[in-house]
Amino acid sequence: MERPASPITGNRSPTPFMTVNDRLDSKNSRQWQLVQDPLSELIYLSPCPDETEMTAYYPSSCYDPYLSAKTTKSFRDTLYLILRKFTLGRKASLIEKIASPLSSGSKILEVGCSSGELLDILQQRNSLPPENCIGFEKDDGTASLAMKNYRLDVKTVPFCESSLSDTFDRIIFWHTLEHIHRINETLDKAAQYLDTKGAMIIALPNAESYDASFYGKHWVAWDAPRHLYHFTPKTLGKLLKKHSLEITSMQPFILDTLYNCIYSEKIIHREKGRRYASSLTSGILRGIQCMRKGVQNNEQSSTLVYTVKRVVREKKSGNLMP
Repeated sequence: MERPASPITGNRSPTPFMTVNDRLDSKNSRQWQLVQDPLSELIYLSPCPDETEMTAYYPSSCYDPYLSAKTTKSFRDTLYLILRKFTLGRKASLIEKIASPLSSGSKILEVGCSSGELLDILQQRNSLPPENCIGFEKDDGTASLAMKNYRLDVKTVPFCESSLSDTFDRIIFWHTLEHIHRINETLDKAAQYLDTKGAMIIALPNAESYDASFYGKHWVAWDAPRHLYHFTPKTLGKLLKKHSLEITSMQPFILDTLYNCIYSEKIIHREKGRRYASSLTSGILRGIQCMRKGVQNNEQSSTLVYTVKRVVREKKSGNLMP
């Protein structure tokens, strides 16, 4: 275990914020401490497993991003995969529209590409050659699926240790950045690879969302110990500024709200010994309410999708001008 410093300020004296259980640990054998850096207001996990210990907390049998690799799937697994496929088109449209249009010569990089479905749909919709779509995925099983099923170039080395010669029109962190230990090194590398006219897409749970406030310690997106950081628009902006990156727009991804509410209700119902069917009903009803809140006010949305671009400075009269 390690006690990290705040990646924004370097402060090593955070204040306690909340204790939460591991949602995948049915026995709740351990509680995890969330802390908050008083200087930047960033919420993060401390202590947390180090990089070598973290693999044990990603069980492929029940961790949703790895479900494609399972040979035997439950009804719940199948339902999740159907819903995930349904949302792919929406994700792809967001990624395509946030900056200059993609063409057959565009290059896309996704960090945390899982089994490759999102990269594949972007490749197919924009007639990209496979070599123009590069993914990074730490799980060998899902990386192998992406390469086998979609002929994608997927690398299993840590992204921050990579050495690529290209720049990219899109760099995607879809529910990935909150998992990464070496987050400053990762953003340095991403800024290096991002074309000056390109855009980075970062999708993150919103720690200031209505559902985060409503569910408290039962909010599924705390997801300790896998989620190391919990961002808001303000704290993400502070971190990106360190890497000459800035948020140019943000929008809610409403479909995630339903997932977060259903699984937050499941956590509560499991603690109280209630049946899963009742948690599904209450989760859908609560999800509809939370989706309305997110539509009315982006900053209350469960998930926010940020468009991020490089801060390009030009020389003028011997000075750097924004």
